Amino acid sequence: MQADHVSKRETPIGRWLPLSFYSVNFTIWIVTAIVAAAWHLLWLAVLPLPALSIYLLRTRKESE
Repeated sequence: MQADHVSKRETPIGRWLPLSFYSVNFTIWIVTAIVAAAWHLLWLAVLPLPALSIYLLRTRKESE
């Protein structure tokens, strides 16, 4: 079962779909903060970036 999950993650859509979801979430967060004039909370949108970066780093294809 684990091999199936790993193989799905290694496909282009399996790798970039989480990035697209984060991008949509990030955009909604920024728009909501701007509309609510919550400027001091905008920095919270960058907190998941390190985890996303590590995910993309770990799922990249190794050059052989």
